[in-house]
Amino acid sequence: MEVPFHSEQKTIFAAWQQLPSSQITIAMASLGFSWIVVDLEHSSISINEAELIFIAAERHNCKPFVRLPSADPYLARRLLDIGAVGIIIPVVEARDVFDEFAQHCFFPPKGKRGVGLVRANNWGTHFEKYFYDFNPIIIAQIETLKGEKNITSILQSPFINGIMIGPYDLSADLQIPGKFDDPKFCSICDNIFKETRKHNKLIGYHQVNPNNEELKMKISIGYDFIVYSTDIIAMRHGLQGIKV
Repeated sequence: MEVPFHSEQKTIFAAWQQLPSSQITIAMASLGFSWIVVDLEHSSISINEAELIFIAAERHNCKPFVRLPSADPYLARRLLDIGAVGIIIPVVEARDVFDEFAQHCFFPPKGKRGVGLVRANNWGTHFEKYFYDFNPIIIAQIETLKGEKNITSILQSPFINGIMIGPYDLSADLQIPGKFDDPKFCSICDNIFKETRKHNKLIGYHQVNPNNEELKMKISIGYDFIVYSTDIIAMRHGLQGIKV
């Protein structure tokens, strides 16, 4: 799979799904998002529900991504088998741990992903094409000081396509939870951005607050992809102000 880089096209926008409903997926994907990211870390979504979400996203030409709860290689294999095209790994702090996980996402000889007749290869109908042509987009989420400290090493991994900044966990690790305008937080994000750019990898940010001015600022900075809000936060934002 070709990975779109910022130098070749405009910012990629992704939606973030935490509610276990394919109707939610359709509602978001039909707005033109390029990716739907299914959050398996902070939601009750099951693998079966994730598969239905993937199918709904595909029908609207929206790429199904998943954010894992941890660097679990066998869970990643199962999600790729049911159709995930991108994997986001939380709390990446060291290249060796990342590489050990990521090689399970690629078929031999590059990696050691298991081979099966599954939905991703149409149960064998597209076996050779999928085996030889498909490569998942692998995104490392940097959300701790340790991860930021080791960013250069992490970016040298042969498996990595990009970095996503996780602002809430990163700010919490800095002991300033939610203070995204704090100079220390901004400096860390700037370093992650610049180092990722040096390695010609995708750099992304999860902007949880659905605020257009903040979004414009992130676009002007030059992020390759921006995950915008979450389904439940967007819904609450739309309903706020109602007097009950």
